[in-house]
Amino acid sequence: MTTIKQKITNANQRWHLGRWAAGLVGLVLLLAALSWAFLPGVVKRIAAEQVQQQIGRKLDMADIRFSPFKLALTIEGLTLYEADQRTPAVKVRELVLNLSLASAFRQALIVDEVRLTEPYVHIIRTPGEGYGRYNYSDILEKIAAMPKSESTTRFSLANLQLAGGRIEIDDKVVNEQFKIEALQIGVPFVSNFPNQVESFVEPLLSAKVNGSNFVLKGRARPFTNSLDTSLAIDLDKLDLTQYLPYVPVALPVKVQNAKLSTKLDLIFSRKNAHAELLLAGDVNLDDLHVNDKSDAPLLKLGSLHAQIKQVNVMTAAASISKLELTSPEIWLDINQQGQLNWASLTTPPAPATSSKVGKTNTKSKEVPVTASTASVASSTSVSAAKPAAALQQLAELQLSKGILHFRDAKHANPAQTVNLKDISLNARGLSSAADAKAAVFKFALSGENDESLKLEGEMQPLNGTVKAQLALSAWSLATYQPLLSNYLLASVSGKFDVNAQLQVQKGLVQVDDLGMKLSQFAIKPKSADDGSFNLKALTVDKLTLNMESRQVNIGSVLFDGLVTDVRRDEKAVLNLNKWLKSSANANVGTSATVPAVVDNVPASSASAVATTDWKVKLSSLDFKDSAVSFNDKSMSPEVKLRLDAFNLHAEKLSSDMSQPVRMTLQTNIGKKSKLSLDATANPQLKNIMVNLDGQALPVSALFPYVSPYVNAALTRGRADIKGKLSLINALDNNRQINYEGMLALNDFHLLENGAEEDFLEWKNIAMEGISAQIGGEKQLVTLKKLVLNDFYARAILSSKGKLNIQTILSTKKADAEEAEASVAAPTPVAQADDAAAKPVISKTATTTIVTVPLPAKVEKTNPVVIRVAQTTLSGGNINFTDNFVKPNYTANLTGVAGTIGAIASDNPQAATIELTGKVDDDAPLVISGTLNPLSNPIFMDVKASANGLELTRLTPYAAKYAGYIIEKGKLSMQVSYRIENQQLQAENDVRLDQLTFGERVDSPTATKLPVMLAVALLRDNQGRISINLPITGSLSDPQFSVGGIIFKVFMNVITKAVTSPFALLGSMFGGGEELAYTEFLPGQTALTPATTAKLDSLAKALKNRAGLKLDIIGRVEPVSDADGIRQLLLMQKMRELKWKEVHQKDRNIKKDDISISDAERAKYVEDVYQAEKFIKPRNAIGLAKTLPTAEAEKMILANTQVTPDALRSLAQKRADAVRDYLEDVAGIERDRLFLIAPRLSSDGIKDKGSPNRVDFSLK
Repeated sequence: MTTIKQKITNANQRWHLGRWAAGLVGLVLLLAALSWAFLPGVVKRIAAEQVQQQIGRKLDMADIRFSPFKLALTIEGLTLYEADQRTPAVKVRELVLNLSLASAFRQALIVDEVRLTEPYVHIIRTPGEGYGRYNYSDILEKIAAMPKSESTTRFSLANLQLAGGRIEIDDKVVNEQFKIEALQIGVPFVSNFPNQVESFVEPLLSAKVNGSNFVLKGRARPFTNSLDTSLAIDLDKLDLTQYLPYVPVALPVKVQNAKLSTKLDLIFSRKNAHAELLLAGDVNLDDLHVNDKSDAPLLKLGSLHAQIKQVNVMTAAASISKLELTSPEIWLDINQQGQLNWASLTTPPAPATSSKVGKTNTKSKEVPVTASTASVASSTSVSAAKPAAALQQLAELQLSKGILHFRDAKHANPAQTVNLKDISLNARGLSSAADAKAAVFKFALSGENDESLKLEGEMQPLNGTVKAQLALSAWSLATYQPLLSNYLLASVSGKFDVNAQLQVQKGLVQVDDLGMKLSQFAIKPKSADDGSFNLKALTVDKLTLNMESRQVNIGSVLFDGLVTDVRRDEKAVLNLNKWLKSSANANVGTSATVPAVVDNVPASSASAVATTDWKVKLSSLDFKDSAVSFNDKSMSPEVKLRLDAFNLHAEKLSSDMSQPVRMTLQTNIGKKSKLSLDATANPQLKNIMVNLDGQALPVSALFPYVSPYVNAALTRGRADIKGKLSLINALDNNRQINYEGMLALNDFHLLENGAEEDFLEWKNIAMEGISAQIGGEKQLVTLKKLVLNDFYARAILSSKGKLNIQTILSTKKADAEEAEASVAAPTPVAQADDAAAKPVISKTATTTIVTVPLPAKVEKTNPVVIRVAQTTLSGGNINFTDNFVKPNYTANLTGVAGTIGAIASDNPQAATIELTGKVDDDAPLVISGTLNPLSNPIFMDVKASANGLELTRLTPYAAKYAGYIIEKGKLSMQVSYRIENQQLQAENDVRLDQLTFGERVDSPTATKLPVMLAVALLRDNQGRISINLPITGSLSDPQFSVGGIIFKVFMNVITKAVTSPFALLGSMFGGGEELAYTEFLPGQTALTPATTAKLDSLAKALKNRAGLKLDIIGRVEPVSDADGIRQLLLMQKMRELKWKEVHQKDRNIKKDDISISDAERAKYVEDVYQAEKFIKPRNAIGLAKTLPTAEAEKMILANTQVTPDALRSLAQKRADAVRDYLEDVAGIERDRLFLIAPRLSSDGIKDKGSPNRVDFSLK
């Protein structure tokens, strides 16, 4: 029973499995039937459409069959037409593709068999650019314009067979036809990835070329594990130039000659069941000659021999035993546009003609146009994986007998050709493997004049690492002059040698242990006037450069025998600038064909380089036995200096100033001067210490640089200096300068510009024991002794009224402005008056004391303390000439000598001063006292005296400014100046005795004021004039002139006497300038006590100056005086009303006795208001309203009329009251008092007094 059930169960299971199997088989058969029935039609339609769309050609297929079980696709009668869509270009009788199921899971195109039967190709070449144009050029153009795929299409094609092939070539360029018939090709496999291949086809290539048989047969290697078969390719001096015209792409060059010989094996290997296509053997390329399209030579090569160990054709992996190049000759040419002739060869090759690419592509909207060349295979890539780079190995590279012709028309002027010869290169062990050892190489070349370059070391091509020793020997700069002509307007000569160790890693260069020597270097400009530069030798030793750390370290630099001259022409252009071409003239540009160095630097390295500053260190710098001359024609006179025996040594120089620096310098300046420096500097130049020793330094030679700022010329002058100069915090704002030593200015001689006579000279100014500290917390300058010997100064007042000393620091521009302004400028007297301070004057029994407040002291945060222990003067002569007056005036101070004691700005102790001299060898001059001009506050107590100066010598001044000559008179003066506690007290006593003016002189510059009247006002009954006013000036100042200054002060007094006579009288007799008027209350004529007091002072002055007469002018102010008159009229009306009331009770009372009290005022204002007849406000019944007192008074005053006659009467009464007082009370004669017509306004009043007044005028 159980057995029967099991059998039934098993039978059921077999029945169900059978059903599933039958269903699956049915499905497969259905799919196979569908593919067999419909796939051929779909393929035929899509293929025709895509070919038409992509390349613009018509494609026909007579029949397509597909075997779904064999995966075999058979196409019969395949025809591709010409561009005319009618003429067949390619025909294939049968194409069989036997596909592999492995394509699905290998994600690659795998074909087990490809068979073409009786293919036919018709090629037509027509004239065109390059080698011509072909009937398929348009197809190549469209393919080149297709987008380039970034991925690589993997494929494996096995058992490729071509039988009965025929190619016809119709060459219309040379009018010849070629035929290749009976073409048979057998290729076991072609694959670009490892793949197991079953191959049954032997390598074969046979054909009949123009009737001649050509056969290449393969041979099997049955006893090898790889099952290799190979195809021998043996060529003997095949002339490649005959076949180049049929290359389907346009070559950028013309190959004139090329012979190819080969002994190669094309090996089809299936080692380890993986298919590989390999190439091995020898290749020789002889007598290669390549020109560019213009037939200019590019390359000649005697021979190229390659021993190929193995090259994988599909993966490009290569192992070459030896590559040998013999007698290569290369032409490099940069044209005037900066384009390199070889640059065009680096661009991707275009098809034979590319003129139609743009037009063709613009018609297609689906296929974008790019500049990249795309392959058809890449456009159908199905894999995005990027294969690893193929391994490249070259065991040995040899280049010998090379020649390089380099021509540069861009950077050289004229265009220069450099010929380098004997170029050789030997390299061993070149490999692209990541773990490969460095390759060893040797490179060498020679120049035209036996110069040599050698480079020997090792390199790793994969990462661009190079380590080498460089040696340059005897390279002549003159040879490369044209290359410098675009930058230099001078010829260059000299030879240089270089030895260095070079390292290049990640695009960054490192130089170690560089030594360079530049010998007999010279720069010679075209014009001899532009100077020259000659150098016996420049030696650089132990230089290192690191681009990664951006550091340059130099062991030593030596300039030996430098002889040069630096010149500036009349336009202040340095001759060094004339050696260089301007950027506008220099034909310098950056060509796109010459990449910048940074292009080879990785992004990370370039970023680091760009953000780090270079650091340069120089251990030692020397100038030995050098000479430098300097000429500057832009200065007048021309500056000429020459430094001979120039020797300089400096140590530890650096761009970041991180090391202490020491420098010594010795040189001769001209024939007599010497300068020696010994300097040290701390890091960052915080402290600089210099020992100075200069003898007879030519200050006058450098004076032209100062002359534009002064109107003087220094014809002689030398300086001696010896001491220690220190700069602390030299580069900071808080720098401090210290000096310890001496300074002497000797044999100085200055002439005023345009003058022949001396302006200033001295034999010697010696500053001994200088100790100076400028900057820092405490600033101090100390001199132990200051000596001035045999000095002479000449002060001249020009015809334009300007002192030469005042203009000594004026520029020419300032002089011109001054000259223009002087046309309308006031006289020197007026200028002195305007500039005079307004003193406070007090009077003693014998003299006048003038106290002038000095300007408030400006506190300095850190003033310089100055100390001078002793000052000595001897042999002084100060000459003064005044050309401003006619005839001219001359005074001479001679024999100026004396001493000044110790002075200090931080010590109030005054120094004793004793100076003596003579004025015009006549009047003795004495200056004595104590002073300290350096202290803060300043202290001075000095007295000066000059007696018996003849006033007749001042006649030129009197004639010019006063309009009179002086007939007689003497001047004596005693002046005392005291400055203490910021107050200047000047006690002056200047007396003019018997001053007598003579005839009047017609002078256009004379004052128009009544000089005689002013003198009469000042002169007393004994004929003496005493002036007690301060005198601005210093008797020891080079500008000092006794006659000029005193007479200017005198003229100021006269001017003030005439223009402000009441101020003068007030200063003498009290009252000040207020004596010029007396004030009244508005509307009144009564004299107040203050008015009578002022009139008493005026009367006193008139009595003491009997020659004066007084004009009296009454004044009113229309508004205030009218208001005052209205108030008086209102008061009169109120008094009138009150008098009438009182008079009824007391008939003896008079109106003048009546007064109105404050309590009565409201009543009488109301009475006056009711009595007035003007229109008044009314109430409802028509009666006049009763108003408040203030409003009633306001209406009364508003309706009180004041006529001009009333105002005129008021002014006249005021004048009468003043005259009557002066005559009746003060006792002034009536014939000296004159009433002037009254003035009815305040016009012309300039003071701050009341306009209700009486004005006075003196005559």
